Amino acid sequence: MTDRLVYLVRHAETNWQLVNDRHLVGAANDLAPLTDEGVRQVEALVDRLRGLAPALVLSSPMARALQTAALLSRALDLPLQVEFDLSEWVPDLTYSWSTLDQVVASLEDMRRCGGEWPAGGPQPVWEPLSAVRKRSLGVLSRYVPSRGVVAAVTHGGVIESLTGQIAQLCDVVPYEVPLQ
Repeated sequence: MTDRLVYLVRHAETNWQLVNDRHLVGAANDLAPLTDEGVRQVEALVDRLRGLAPALVLSSPMARALQTAALLSRALDLPLQVEFDLSEWVPDLTYSWSTLDQVVASLEDMRRCGGEWPAGGPQPVWEPLSAVRKRSLGVLSRYVPSRGVVAAVTHGGVIESLTGQIAQLCDVVPYEVPLQ
């Protein structure tokens, strides 16, 4: 184990129905809490994280990650720090998407383009993965190596931008923060 190790934790199952029933659009979707199953998923994750001996829990400010992190922090008796730049990849930088279909189309377009805006064409509305990686590394590099092992509760887009892996709900992905 190195002193630059962070465990990236994807949040638990999200109650998208709650925000969809209220016709919330854009960034208002980020208010969605966990489902009851999501809470059980976090409870099942506690012993695994305890065995990894984190000293601190970091969290995205988005409700699904923050609730996951708060439950972990309380169960593990660890301090919790919220970091804005651990937030999810943005499917539309105007923050005006209104349907899941629009988000999925942006995600598919982003992956079709290899995560980056194509050169010489019109600029897509989605956030390039290099921007997600840059902001996420800016956060993580402030915490390693001085804070000990860190568990960072975040999102699939952040984990993908850092590792190239597509994480499932509650996956724990070891990641060595590169020297900057």
